[in-house]
Amino acid sequence: MRRLVRQPDSVTWIAEQDGRLCGFGLVEWTREGDETVAYIQTLEVLPEVRGQGVGGELLQRMETSACVAGAVAIWLHVDAGNAAAIRVYERHGYNLTGREEDYYGSGKPGLVHAKPLRAEQGG
Repeated sequence: MRRLVRQPDSVTWIAEQDGRLCGFGLVEWTREGDETVAYIQTLEVLPEVRGQGVGGELLQRMETSACVAGAVAIWLHVDAGNAAAIRVYERHGYNLTGREEDYYGSGKPGLVHAKPLRAEQGG
C-alpha cells in the first residue's frame, strides 16, 4: 500500500469526520495502448459512517483525479458478497463487466465493475 501511495500515477483521498479518519480511497492510472485507464485499488469506509455518503464522495473525488490525469475509463474489483459496496458502485454508474473466481481467496469471487469517464468530470 505504501508503494502505491507514493507512486506518481496515483492519488489517495482521505475522509475525516470530527477530526478522525473515517475513510480513504486510492486510485491509480496506466496507459493501455494510446489511452489512459484508471483502477481503484481500494475504497474503505468505517462501518459506523457507512450510508452517510462518505464512500460516494471519495469515489467521486477519485474519478475526478482520474479524469484530470486523462483517464477515459475507470474500473475496480469488489467482493461478490459485498452487496452494500456493489450498490454504491452501481448507483454511481459502474456496470458489471466480469467476474474473477477466487480473487479474494478460495471460494471468494471478485466482480469487475467499470465506468467510462468524460472530460467534463475533470473540471
